[in-house]
Order: sequence, then structure tokens, then C-alpha cells
Amino acid sequence: MESITLIEHEVLPIVPRRSGNQRAITAEQARALEKLGKKLPGNVFSWGRDSVRFSQYCGIICLGNLLLEVLPKIHGQEEEPGTCRKALISMLIRARWLKLQRGGSAGIALQKCALLDVFILHFCDLLHEEIKQGMIRLYIERNENLPVLRGRLLTEQQLKRNMVHKERLYCRYDELNADNIYNRIIKYVLKMMLKMPIGREAKKKVTGLGMRFDDISDVKVDVRMINSLKFDRTTCRYEPVFNQCRWFVQGVYPDVSVGQNPCIALLFDMNRLFELYVADMFRKATRTEGKTMQTQKPQKYMVRLKEQEKELFLMKPDMVFLDKNNVFIAIADAKWKLLDENEKKLGISQADLYQMAGYAIRYKVNRLALVYPRQQSLQRPINLQIQGSGAFIKIIPVDVTAEKSNKDDSCRLLIRA
Repeated sequence: MESITLIEHEVLPIVPRRSGNQRAITAEQARALEKLGKKLPGNVFSWGRDSVRFSQYCGIICLGNLLLEVLPKIHGQEEEPGTCRKALISMLIRARWLKLQRGGSAGIALQKCALLDVFILHFCDLLHEEIKQGMIRLYIERNENLPVLRGRLLTEQQLKRNMVHKERLYCRYDELNADNIYNRIIKYVLKMMLKMPIGREAKKKVTGLGMRFDDISDVKVDVRMINSLKFDRTTCRYEPVFNQCRWFVQGVYPDVSVGQNPCIALLFDMNRLFELYVADMFRKATRTEGKTMQTQKPQKYMVRLKEQEKELFLMKPDMVFLDKNNVFIAIADAKWKLLDENEKKLGISQADLYQMAGYAIRYKVNRLALVYPRQQSLQRPINLQIQGSGAFIKIIPVDVTAEKSNKDDSCRLLIRA
């Protein structure tokens, strides 16, 4: 299995035939990628002349015997894939997609692993923690002829079946059984992982866990089956495991293949991931200041069509901050994008500023923030005032590679009365 590590927005050539470790894909792989693209969000990649450019979706794409690893573009670290990988893992942890269960290794030691291995090792850790407390066992009803009474005696069946064998008792009872739909799904996912191009440690972990499910029946699993699962007090602790199962099953495309191998796409939209990362970062500072924060709400319409009494242009701020009386005090949006350094207007998107001005009017707040990843043209916070109003927009850069920074201080300055 060969692998190519890319940075988002990087261009990959398409060649008739690959040689050695050439950073390119073949025409056959490109056709599979094009077919795969029809099943993915519309802007995962774009096509050029004998080339393909990857956008802001990061993760892994497996095309037959070639694994593409797409990492986020981190300012100053473009030549350091390990640092970019570590930053992505750190963002996933803070966004609550990954749980830090490996004594810190998810963000440090695993930065040298391929992303696919990181995802699978995380799944194994998650599953192992739950199995230590016990596999899911459900009661199933059994009707059997037994030498002793168990459950309740079925009188009618007893008379029919045991007129001669008086020593037997025909009983109906409930028995806890591990061979149920929950464990069958987990077994299917573990077996599916062993077919993926994973490293030695990941394969060892998956194999070890798979042995725990040897007595479980084999079934073919799809997303609908996972979505149909019900969770109660006995199974709810496994819900994060099944969220991961769903993600892995969704990411395998058996109808798109290169050779005998189905294509795999496990990707994250960096816009959404950065939004979750910033929201978690600001949430801590908000609690410290005695305020509250809501994400993606409350939603308000920008305008009303008076003739039809119809509201139009729904507004969904990433983060809305409220005081103890539930009065709006500030709004922030997170944008995973590179600013145009050649743009005279600080490189900030005019559309982003208009959006902030709309929030100021509709939500009646005068403190707003646009949060971007730190980059060449944005190293320190910038303060802007909306002309003709008392509203201010703070442009906040966030260094996603830093262990500690002034991120919390920036939030406190935004929401502090």
C-alpha cells in the first residue's frame, strides 16, 4: 500500500502510469475519484487540466492500493505534515469527535501515524473501554424442554410433549445473550477494518478485539441498520461507539472501486470542524465570565416580505453570547479560510463583514467577532468599527498549533461588560 500526504488546496497531477513514489494518481484512480465525488459534498475537490485540487475537506481517501491523506494547511507548517496532523487531531479532540483516552498519545505519539490508523486506534480505545464494563447482552425468550423448572412451565406444551417423559419440563424463560444486533454490527465493522490499509499496531488492536466477538453471528450491515438501533440505560454507554461505526460504514463505497478494493473516504469539513473547535474554546471562557453561549441559535430571519407576511434569509450565528438575563451581548463566527494578502481591505471577505453588520442590526448587539486561523496576513487581533453605528468587529486569529495562547483572553474581551 502506497500513501501520499497532501496539504489542503494542494494540486495532484494525473498521469497515465505511476512510477515509484510519484506524487500523482493514475487515470484509473482519477476515474474512481470522479465517481466517488458524486457521492461526496460538491466541493471536496476540483478538476484541472490533468490534475485534481483538494479543498478544505481533510482526512483520508483510499483509491485501491493508494492512500491519500489530506491535512489542514497550517501557517508556517506546510512542510511539516506531522505538525499539521497533530493540529488536526487536536482540533478533533477539542471538537469532541475524538476522545483523549491514550494518556495524551492521541495528540503526540500518534502524529506519526497515518490518519486512518489514528481513527481506528481511537475506535479500538473507545470500544475497549466499554467492553471492560461488559459486552451488550439482551434478554431473548427461549422455549425448551429442561430437566429442572426454569422461568415458567408451559402447561399445554408440557401435556403435548412430555406425557411419557415425566422427568422433563417444558419451560419458557428469558436468557441474557450477547449474540444480538448491537454486537453483530460491531463485529462487522471490526472485520471491515481489517480489510483497510492499516498499520501493524492498528491491525493488532482490531484483531484482538475481533476475537472477543468470535461467537457473534455474521451479518451484512448498512447505515439504516445502525440508525435503527435504540438506546436505553443498559446500552446508552455504547452510543459513541455506534456513532463511530456509522461513520466508518458511511465512508466505505463498495460500488466505487479500483481493482478489487472498494474506495474509502473519511473526511472532515474544516469549516465545520474549526467552528466546533472555536466554540469549545470560547465556551470555557464564557463560563469563567459568568455568561452563557449558544451555538447555531437563536435563528432569526433578516427580512420580512410584507405583502405575504413571509420571512426570508435565515441567520444562524455560529456563537451567540448572553448575559445572566439572557440578553444578547455579543456574536462570533468562525471562518476556516485564508485571507487574500493582496487584498487592500485587510484581506477580510466583504461578505463576512456584511454578515456581521446584519447580525448587529437584527440581534441588536454592538460587539461582534470574526475568528480565523492565524496566518501570514493575520498575526494579531484587529479592531474595526462599523461606520454610522456603535458596533465593533474584532478580528481574532487563532493558532491551532499552540498549546496555550491568548484565545481565551480574546473571548473575554469580546463578552466582558
